[in-house]
Amino acid sequence: MAVVSKEEELKKIIDELEHIGDIVGSAVVRRDGLMILSGLPKEVNAKGVAAMAAAMVGTGETASKELDIGNLNQVIVNSEKGRLISIGAGPQAILTALVREEANMGLVLLEMEKAAAKIGRIV
Repeated sequence: MAVVSKEEELKKIIDELEHIGDIVGSAVVRRDGLMILSGLPKEVNAKGVAAMAAAMVGTGETASKELDIGNLNQVIVNSEKGRLISIGAGPQAILTALVREEANMGLVLLEMEKAAAKIGRIV
C-alpha cells in the first residue's frame, strides 16, 4: 500500500472542491499568509490571494471576538463578477475559493466547510 503525502491529500481535497462547477479555483494557505497549495487559475496572483485571505480571516476573527458575536464562520467578498470566500481550516490553515457570481452559495459553503474540516485534520 502506497503512503499518501499531506500534499497529495490536500490536492485531492482541492480537486474535489473544484468539481463543484461554481468554484473557479481554491487554495490552502497558512494563517500567516503563505501559500500551502494553490488550485487557483494561472492568471490569478496566488501569493496575493493567500495574503489577502489571511488578512481577511484574521480581521474577521478579531472583530467577532471583540464584538462577542461568536466564532467566525467565513469571510465573503461579494463583487459584481464573483466572490472570494475564506474559511478557517483548523488552527494553522485557511481554505479560500474564487466562486462564480451565480453560484449556489448553500452548496458551495457546505462543501467548503466539509473540505476545511478535512484540511484542519491534515495540516
